[in-house]
Amino acid sequence: MLESYVEARVILHCDINNFFASVEVLKNPDLRGKPIAVCGDPAKRHGIVLAKSEPAKKCGVKTGMAIWEAKQLCPEILIISSNHADYNRYSKIVNQIYYRFTDLVESFGCDECWLDVTRVPIMRKLGDAKAVADEIRETVKSETGLTISVGVSWNKTFAKLGSDMKKPDATTVISRGNYQNVVWSLPVGDMLYIGKKTAAVLNKLNIKTIGDLARADAKLLQGHFGVNAFKMVDACRGDDNEPVQSFNFKSEPKSVGNGTTLYRDLVTLRDVEQVIYLLSEEIAWRLRKKGLKGTTINLSVRGKDLKWVGAQETIGEPTNACKTISEAGLKIFKNVWGVPPQAPPAMSIRISVSNLLRDERVQMNMFDTQNEIENDKLSNVFDKIRRKHGTKSIKYAQSGTGDFDMNFAVLDE
Repeated sequence: MLESYVEARVILHCDINNFFASVEVLKNPDLRGKPIAVCGDPAKRHGIVLAKSEPAKKCGVKTGMAIWEAKQLCPEILIISSNHADYNRYSKIVNQIYYRFTDLVESFGCDECWLDVTRVPIMRKLGDAKAVADEIRETVKSETGLTISVGVSWNKTFAKLGSDMKKPDATTVISRGNYQNVVWSLPVGDMLYIGKKTAAVLNKLNIKTIGDLARADAKLLQGHFGVNAFKMVDACRGDDNEPVQSFNFKSEPKSVGNGTTLYRDLVTLRDVEQVIYLLSEEIAWRLRKKGLKGTTINLSVRGKDLKWVGAQETIGEPTNACKTISEAGLKIFKNVWGVPPQAPPAMSIRISVSNLLRDERVQMNMFDTQNEIENDKLSNVFDKIRRKHGTKSIKYAQSGTGDFDMNFAVLDE
C-alpha cells in the first residue's frame, strides 16, 4: 500500500514493449519467438533498426543499429519493412484503453504515454498506485496482445525512468521513499532530455550519476547550460512539477506543437533550416486559427540513438509568426545539438509553442520591432488566401525549396 500517493500526484509512464516488432508478430504469429528487426527503407533511412524482438535483443541487437551490424550479431535475424499505418492503428487502440482509466493522457511518441491517475475512480477504489498500473498493463495485454512496461512515480521524469527499468511487461515504482536508492546511482545520461552531448559536458565536470547532478549547485552549472541547469537539477531531485497534458481535452490548449521523423537524416544546416521552417509554418497557422500567441518556443531533437534532447527559449513578445518561431527553434537546435555538418545527423524534430495567450489579450508593445509588425501583416494575408483556397494553396517560399514532403504528427490535438 502506497499511502503517500493518495495525497501526492500519481503519474504513470506506459511504454509498449518492442512496439513495431510486437505488432508484426501479432500480424504474423509465425514470427513469435524468432529474432526479428523492423527497419525502414534502406534507401531512405540507411537501413536502421527501428525495433527488435526479445530474441534479437538477447543477441545484442539494438534500436538505431544499422542492418549490417544487426546481421553480424544475429545472422539468423529476419528483416521486416516497417508499416506505420498498422503501428498508428494499434497506437490509437492502446491510447483508447488509457482513456478509459483517465482523461489526462499525454502522448510521447506513438508507443509511450504519461497518465495522471491521481483522482480517478480506480485509484480511489484500489488505493495503490502499483495496483492501478498492473490493472492497465493486464487490460492492454488481454485486449490487444501487446505488453507494456509502466513506471509509477509522483512526477513525469521519474515515471519515465521507471518504465525503462524493467522490460517487458513489468511495473516499477519510484516513490519518495526509495528514489534516492533506485535513481541516483544511474548514469546521468539516463535522465530524460539529457543527451550524449550534455552528458559528456557533465562528465567532464565530474557529474557522472543522477545523484551527482541532484547534489550539484545549479548556479555553478548555469554558465554551461543556461536556465536548463536549474531544470536538470530539479528533475534529478524529484522536483519536476510539469503536469500531464491531455491532447484530447478541447478546452484552452497549453501548447501547440508539431513533430516529424524524416525519411532521411538531416546532415546539413539547410536541411535543418527547412524542416524547422516547415514545422513552424504549420504551428503558426494553427496558432492563428485558434486565436493564440505564445512566448515560449520548445524544441526537441533525436538522433540515431533514438534519445530525445531538447530545450526551450522564451521570447520577448507573444507571437504566432512562422519566422519568429523558426528562428527561435533553429537557435535551440544549434545550442543543444550543434551546427551541421559538424553536429551528428538528426532524424526527428519536435517543436511547440507554449505559455499561450488569447490574441485579443496581447497588447501591442510600443517597442515591437518593425519586423514583427510586418510578420503579422504577412500572416494575415497568408491566412486569407488559405481560408479561401485551402491550406495547401500557399506556402512560404523558404518552406518549399528542399526535398522534404512530410506528413506532420500533430502533437496537441
